[in-house]
This record gives sequence, structure tokens and C-alpha cells, in this order.
Amino acid sequence: MEQYVASLEQTLQQVLFSNDSNQIKEATKALSSQYFTDATCVPALTHIVENSPQKEVRQLSAVELRKQVANWWPKLEDGVKTNTKAQLLRLILNEQESLPRHSAARVIATIGRIEIPINAWPELIDFLFQCCSSTTPGHREVGVYIIYAIFEVTDAFADNLRQLLELFSRTIVDPESQVVRTTTVQALGKMADFIDDDQKQEIDMLTELVPHMVHVLKQCLDNSDEESAAKCFDVFDTLLLLEIPVLSKHVQSLIEFFLTVGANRSYEPLMRVQALSFLMWAVVYKKTKIQRLKLVSPMIQALMPIGAEEEPDDMDEDSPARLAFKVINTLGTNLPPQQVFPIASEGIIAYMQNPNPLYRKASMVTLAVLVEGAVDFIRPRFQDLLLIVCTGLQDPEAIVRRAACMALTSLAEDFDQEIAENHATLLPLVFNLMNEPSPDITRQACNALDSILEDLGDNILQYLPELMQKLLQMLDHAQGETRAIVVAAIGSAAHASGGEFTPYFHEVTKRLHHLTTLRANEDELMLRAVATDALGAVAQAVGKDAFRPYLNDQMNLALEGLQLNNTRIRECVYYFFAGIAQVFEDEFSPYLAAIIPHLIQSCQLDENTTRVENETEDLEDLDADETEEDVNYVFKSAIADEKEVAADTIGELFQHTRSAFLPYVESTVKELTELTTHMADGVRKASCAALFAFLRTFYSLSNAQEWKAGLPAPIPLHDNVVQLNSLVMPAVLGIWQDEDEKMVVVQICQEMAEAIKLCGPGIIADHIGEIAEQLKLIFEKKAYCQQELADDEGLLDEDEQAEFDALLISAASDLSGVLSAALGTSFVPYAQVFIPHIAKYYKKSKPSSERSMAIGSLGEIANGMGSGITEFTEQLFPLFVKALSDEEDEVRSNGAFAIGALCQNTTIDLSSQYPTLLTALYPLFQGQALPNVTDNACGAVARMIMRHPEAVPLDQVLPVFVQALPLKRDFEENEPVYQLLFSLIRTQNSWVGNNLPRLLQIFTEVLSKEDELKPHRRQEMIDIIKSLNQQFPALNIGSTSLSAYL
Repeated sequence: MEQYVASLEQTLQQVLFSNDSNQIKEATKALSSQYFTDATCVPALTHIVENSPQKEVRQLSAVELRKQVANWWPKLEDGVKTNTKAQLLRLILNEQESLPRHSAARVIATIGRIEIPINAWPELIDFLFQCCSSTTPGHREVGVYIIYAIFEVTDAFADNLRQLLELFSRTIVDPESQVVRTTTVQALGKMADFIDDDQKQEIDMLTELVPHMVHVLKQCLDNSDEESAAKCFDVFDTLLLLEIPVLSKHVQSLIEFFLTVGANRSYEPLMRVQALSFLMWAVVYKKTKIQRLKLVSPMIQALMPIGAEEEPDDMDEDSPARLAFKVINTLGTNLPPQQVFPIASEGIIAYMQNPNPLYRKASMVTLAVLVEGAVDFIRPRFQDLLLIVCTGLQDPEAIVRRAACMALTSLAEDFDQEIAENHATLLPLVFNLMNEPSPDITRQACNALDSILEDLGDNILQYLPELMQKLLQMLDHAQGETRAIVVAAIGSAAHASGGEFTPYFHEVTKRLHHLTTLRANEDELMLRAVATDALGAVAQAVGKDAFRPYLNDQMNLALEGLQLNNTRIRECVYYFFAGIAQVFEDEFSPYLAAIIPHLIQSCQLDENTTRVENETEDLEDLDADETEEDVNYVFKSAIADEKEVAADTIGELFQHTRSAFLPYVESTVKELTELTTHMADGVRKASCAALFAFLRTFYSLSNAQEWKAGLPAPIPLHDNVVQLNSLVMPAVLGIWQDEDEKMVVVQICQEMAEAIKLCGPGIIADHIGEIAEQLKLIFEKKAYCQQELADDEGLLDEDEQAEFDALLISAASDLSGVLSAALGTSFVPYAQVFIPHIAKYYKKSKPSSERSMAIGSLGEIANGMGSGITEFTEQLFPLFVKALSDEEDEVRSNGAFAIGALCQNTTIDLSSQYPTLLTALYPLFQGQALPNVTDNACGAVARMIMRHPEAVPLDQVLPVFVQALPLKRDFEENEPVYQLLFSLIRTQNSWVGNNLPRLLQIFTEVLSKEDELKPHRRQEMIDIIKSLNQQFPALNIGSTSLSAYL
């Protein structure tokens, strides 16, 4: 045995100290093949841990012993087990070095995981209590650390929680050892995982220790003990996630403490970053507490000055300023905008007037990070905010101009229409910034330009020559990331300008083609990726005929790019495939065989774990606090992003190549259904969207006759659609009920609504109960994704909610409206549940977006249910009438639609109310800023006339009605409008007969645009024109542009 131990120790020394890499490999191999092949290694390693004079050897022996105990302990004789346990308890008290001592503690914990549950080591708990009560600080450190290590690997001490909490109440205030105090905090963090929500006494005992834990953290910070402070920060992060209310009682003091730490410039930046990170997660998990305690204002007031600090040049490096902005963003996206934005806007305005440019920078970045969560709240204030941003864009300091570009980019992403309306102001400012010598400002200006161009539409044409000259010049001379952003901006310019991009096509394509051949380094690979994506946008702009000569070469380069083992390239290549498939449709089909295997491979990538091991790393780097098997597990978000794009692309390819894709349906559906349970919410959204895209495409391929409302579905689905639906709906509904991300549920509601609109009730017939239950939970704010942690004390003022929360309610309401159209009168039992919930969102105290949502959704239900709406008439009529005079345009617009739908469908005679309704509708025909308002008023009047023509003074109403035609934006209302007009023409209404020239003018405008009428209504209009031409030759239709339809 002595020779075995000596040989083993010598081999361990070779692993540690040899300078010969081959010798290290041989020694490492020998450990596995010669020494660790039977249980003898356990007592041998224990001997070395106790007796080796070299601390490095003791450390490595303890690390290996922990692994071998897990393998061989059950095979050891009882006597050897007893001796080993006694030897370990003895040696750990004598070990003076912390790393070997910690590793030995982990060996004891590993044995304890096996022995304690079977009561085979009763002396251990007594040993630990003796250690923790010892007068020797080192012994106390050993005792607490072993308890911590045991809680890391097992719940063996779950029956001793109260005893241990009493013990920790003493060790956390240890008078001599910071190590004891810090390790106690760590042990409390691990112990908390084993306390159940019904263990009230244990919860109370742990809660009372929180102030002491804070004090320990403060001591670590004041002593500049960053390593210990980091461990304490980790514990507080863990406690935030618990389902037991440990921190609830201390939220205010914790927020104040961590704000103080985050703002204290005497602490190291990393410590401040960790404090601010805690605040960010506190907003997520304790948001109701934060609101109840009115902490939002002091948080923002403390965070904005931190944002006014300097930031490191490396954009990937965290800093206190950047974390402060992340906390502000989290406040904005998780709390009602009414509670966040007014406070922040005061700071935004004040900071912009500060002579210190860092404060003006903080103003712009604060605005940039708040836009996402306050879009509807900001909308009425948009012009004032845009003026501030324009001031920032012209600031004398570069750091402020750069930040203003970020703010403009954020605004452009969520206020596309408003930004487009201000193009004349914004684009000259952005062009000036693109001319600046600073690459950083140029890059941010190009980002802003890219966001603006996306939705500029025809407004881009007046700028296109100057824009393309500037972009092509920058493309030829810019470097690095700036060049990639310029390429993206060219893609956006192509997207916005469509066919008008053709004059620039060859010059652009020549340059982009070259970029798609690059592969020398990471910068070139990034350029190749972005250029490939941009070429897809160019192809969509100029069309298949122009792009066809380049198609094969670019497809081959794209396929070659997939071999370069670069996630970003794969993403952009997939975007390119989707865009090209949209352009070429059937012509794209020959490429599917080469593409689909890559997409499936991306879907199958295993990103859950990445092993980071080094068996020969320096002992200084060998952390005894490493997790099991000394392996770090790192989530690979880049791979998750790739899966998200792959799923999107699969759905796009099927939609555009249709029947050619059928051979790949089975294999791709399998991958998509598996991705619905992926850990990344973006992947779950994309896979659900793709599955619904499959369903819609299958339905369109089935050549089904138009569906009819009702349950059971009057028109059966094709067998292929039924088969696919049997896979899609269970997969989606399976994740819906347990989904914790609101935006995933929003996506499910939106995609399901689109599928039902196309496919009808057949796809939901077997699942309506589950769908209705999930919608009911959302309306009651009891859905899984709406739940707060146990100590967050329920809901606050129901009139205030974060905009993401409102978006969820809106998506559920929209889906309810779609269901009503699919089920018709069969929707009545569900309407009885949904209507009261939706109706409560229409009251003056609610924001305009929610009032608009409520009236719009109720209007859709009234429209969809047909006569089934009758029993709800008395409840809905006053709501809809009130909406007609709402202060917000969108609410009035939806109110007009809703009252028209109700009048048309209810069996209750509302004709006696027509004078009141016509009086309320009349102002909607006069000078409305939003065209939808008048469009929907026209639809309402049309429906009212068709329902009760005798109750409407047509000679007075029709002049106003016709004057508002043709409709400007809401072309859905063309259905009732032209149904009425055609009816009046056929019945030879006198006013209509006298105004046929005006009507023909309207018909001319409507027919000149392909998408304003449904096909059957368009054909009916043509038939009417032919009939009028025969009946009234004097109209001379043949000499007008309408002659093309005769």
C-alpha cells in the first residue's frame, strides 16, 4: 500500500509540476488507467491529502478524492469507510491552507450525501456543531464551510434547519472571522433552497438574518474584499428568485442599500455593477413591492446620476453607468409607464440643460432605454421628445450626439409613422452626423438611419440619390463595424424604395457580391454575413427578373457560407434564403434539398452546456468552489439566436415554395415541435409562429371551400390539414398553460388568430375549451405568465399596468374577436365570460391604448357573433355610444366600428336610437386627424342604413356619407360601404341617381388600387359599372378610364 501511495503521489506531482506537456498527458492518463480503477484509491488519496508536504498536491488529491468517493464509496469495506471519515474530520482541522481545506470539505459533503440519509454518520452533525462553537476561528471556518458544502450537494440536513438557523444566527456575527461570516451568508443562501413555503418558523428565522447578511456584505465592500463580496452578491441574487418571502420585509432597506453601493465611486466598478444588477432583478421579481413602497422615484433619481459617469470604450464591458441604464430599462418595461416616465422625463429635460456633457449623454440614453416600455404613453408627447433628441443630435459634444443617435434609433423602432412624418427634419441631421470623423458617431448615425429607412416608404425617394451616393462612398472607405452598419443601411434603403432602387442595383450588387466572398478573419466574416442579408433585401426591391443573373452565384456563396462555422453568417444566410424564396417562389425550389439539412442541423444544435475543463490548470486557478466535476456550464445564446432564425426561415420557405416543400414537412415539423419547449423565449416564439405558418400553408394548398362559422365546423378540413393540426395545436397549447414569458403568449394569441382567420373553426373545434380557459385566465390576470412571486402581495391599481402586460390583454382580446367570427352564435357561452372582462378596460382612468383595445375587441365580437350579440346589447350600447365622443381618435374610430356592428347584428330594434347615433357620428365626418375615424364612421352609417333604411333620412345623410369617400385607410369598411351603395343603385335611390358622376369618380379611384376591395366586391363594382353604362349612355363611361372595365 505504501508503494502504491508513493507512486500515486509522484504521478500527481508530475501532473502539477512537470514542464513537459507529453509527460503531463501520460501522467493524467496513468491516473485514470492505473490508479482510479478500484476502491484502493480512496484511502490512498485520503492519506496524501493528510500527509503530503506540498499544498498543491494536497489540493489536487482532495479534488480527485471527491470524484473517486462518488465512484467507489459503496464498494469500500465498513472499516475503511469509518477510518476514512475519521481521518477526514481530523485532517480538515489541521489543514492551514484554504484551498486544500475547502476541497477536503467537499469530500466530506460528498460522503455525507451518501451516509447521512441512511444515518451512517451520526457523529458528523455533532462534529460540525462543535467546530462552529469552537474558540478557534479556523475550526469555526471549517464547520460552517462543511455545512455550506453539504447544502450544495444534498438536502441531508433538511430535518435540522431550525438548529442550523440558530447556529447561523451566531456565526453570522462572528467577532473574529470575516471568513466565518461570509461563509455563513453563502450557507444561508444554499439552505434557503430547502425551506418550503409552509415552514413559517424557518422562513421567519431566515428573514430576521437578512439585515446581518447585508452587514456582512457591507463589511466585505469596506474591506475591499471583492471575492467575498461577490459571493454575498450571488446569495442576494438567489434569494430574489425564491418562492418563499425571505426578502419581502426588507425590500425598502435593500433597495436603498444597493442604490448606495451602486452610487459609491469609492467601491470597485465590478462591485457597483453587481449591486446594480441586484436592483435590476429586484425590479423584475419584486415589482409590486417596489410600487407599494413608492420606490420608483428615488430609484430613478439615484440611477440617472450614475448614468452620467464615464463609460469604457469597450462596448461589451459592463460599467456602473451601463448597468444603471439597464435598471432604468427594466423599470420601464416591468412597471406602468405612468409611474416611471414622468419622473424620468423630468430628469431627461433637466439633464439636457446641464453644462456637463456627461449629464446630457445620460439624458439621451435614459430616453433611449425607456421608449420600449412606454410607447403608448409617449405617443401624445412624441413631438416634444423628438425636439429634445434633435437638440441632442446637434450638441457640440460628440458623446451627446452619439447618445442622441441611440435615442433616435429607439424612437424609430417604435414610432415608424411619426418618424416618417418628420423625415424632413431628421434626415439632414443624420446625414450631417454620417459625415463626422468619429467612427463611433458615424456608426450610431448609420444605425439611426437604418431604423428610419425601414418605414420611410415613398418619402425616401426624394433623398435616394444623395443617400446612395453617401452610403456607397462610406462603403468604399469605412472600416470594421461601421462598414457593416453601412451595408445594413443599404439593405434598408432598398427595402424602403422598392423598384426605385433599380438605378443603383448593379453598383450595389457588385460591391455586396465581393463582400459575400470574404472569409479571412472575424471582421470579414461579419461583413460577409451582413452583405448576404442585404442582398436579400436588394433582390426583394428590384424583383426576380433583375436579380436572376446573380441568383445562382449568390446561392452558391450563401451555401458555402454555411460551412464556415460562424453563427452570425448562418443567421444572415437564412434571412437571405427567406427573402430570395419570397421573390422567386417556385424557382427557388431546386435549392431546398441543399438548404433543409442545414436548417435542421441548426435546430438540433446542443447549446445547453459547454464543457470548460483543464485538467492541468495552475493551482492558483483551481477554485475549490467550482461546481460538480469542476465544469462550468455556459448558456450559448448565440446558438439560441441561430435556432430562432432557422425556425423562422423554415416557416418562410414553406409559405413561398408551397408544394415543393412537402417532402420536408415531416422532418421540419418534428424539429419545430421540439423547439416549442426550448429554454429561450425567442426560439419558442419562432417555432410557434412557424408551426402556424405550416398550418396556414397546408390549408391554402388544400383548395378548401370558404369556411363557415359555427361549431361543429360546417365545412370539414382536408385530411392533411387535420393531421398537421393534430400536431400543431397540442404542441402550442401544451406550452401555453405553463409559459412564463408574456411575449411568447402574445405571439401564440396573434399567430392563432391569423390561422383561425384563414382556416376557420375547424382547427380549434377540438381545443376551444382549452383556449377559452387560457383566455379567461389572462383576463383575470391569473395566467402563469402573469403570476408574481409569493411575497409580492398581489395586484396594485388595476388601472395602471406595464405596457407589456397591456399588450398581453390586447392580444387575448383580439383572439376573442377572431374566435367570435369563427364560432358565430356558438361563441355566446364564451362571450358571457369574456365581454365583462374586456369591458372593464373601457373607463376614463384607463390609458387610451386600453380604451381603444376594449372597444375595438368588443366591436369585433359584435361583428363576429352575428345575432348572438343580441343578449349583450343593453350592456354594450352605452359603452359604444360613449366611445364615439372619446378624446382619443383611435377610440372614436373603434367606437364607430363597434356601434355599426351592433346595430347591424342585434335582433333588438335600435332604430329609435338612430337620431342619437347619427348626431354622435356626424362630427366624425368633419376634419378628423386620423383617417380611420371617418372610414369607420362611414362603415357604421352603411350598416345602420342596411339594417333599418326607413329610420335614416337618406337625403340628409348620403351627401355627408359620399363626401367622405373613397375610404383613406381602413379598407375593411369598404365591404359595408359598397354593399350599401350597390344596393341603392339597384333600387334606384333618387339621391344616388342624381349623383352617379360623383360615384363613378369614387369607383375610378378605388379600382385603380388592387388591394382596397375584396375580389368578389371588386367584381361586383365592375358589373355595376357595366350595368350603368348600358342604362345611362349619357354618363359617357366609355370615354373615361373606366372603359377598361367595360
